[in-house]
Amino acid sequence: MPAYPMKVLRLYVLHADGEIEPVLFRYEKLVLGGWSGRNKEDVLAHVEELRKLGIPAPSEVPSFFYVGTNLLTSDREIKVLRRKNNGEVEYVLFLDEGKPRYVTVGSDHTDREVERTSFQISKQLYPKIISPVVWDYEEIYDHWDTLILRMYVDGKLSQEASLKSLLRPQDLIKEAGLNEDNAVLFSGSIPWKGGEVVFGRKYRIEMEDPVLRRKIYYVYETHELP
Repeated sequence: MPAYPMKVLRLYVLHADGEIEPVLFRYEKLVLGGWSGRNKEDVLAHVEELRKLGIPAPSEVPSFFYVGTNLLTSDREIKVLRRKNNGEVEYVLFLDEGKPRYVTVGSDHTDREVERTSFQISKQLYPKIISPVVWDYEEIYDHWDTLILRMYVDGKLSQEASLKSLLRPQDLIKEAGLNEDNAVLFSGSIPWKGGEVVFGRKYRIEMEDPVLRRKIYYVYETHELP
């Protein structure tokens, strides 16, 4: 692979004791996972959700897409085209030489119309939103499967599942081939409630830790370009 320029993120580590620690995280790759469920039935269900929109099945499961590091953002507003686009809630890993250092919640905002013809191009069109608040991976790895992802679209709960529905971090990193990289890795998403992909303007993404009784959430809105 070619050399990539190093980028720097300012993150805020929320520790289990409530302390907030600002850190600078250096990375060189932004990679998006897809169809990364542990359960084959969940993966097939997500394929079916997208098929209803005319989006073909992926050539590989799981799949991974390298996109520009400039797409990673914590902006509260993003500009979109007047067509079908939406977010999907995911867990996001911050890898230090292939080891998960921090985790937060993110949204892989995607153009569904372009996705019908090219997954790679559709992934490159819109920002990838993350919360700047993160958890130390060492504080949660022993109860990883209890963490819960949610997304509300225009105030309606549209996605919800525990992380046991997705590949574990070690498996995701291995499948993505990022065992020695400094990278930000999106996990791929969970099924939609009722099997229907939802479109809207305002997205609230959450990751809850019921063991340590805390939550990371982030809200962003889309605004159509004229």
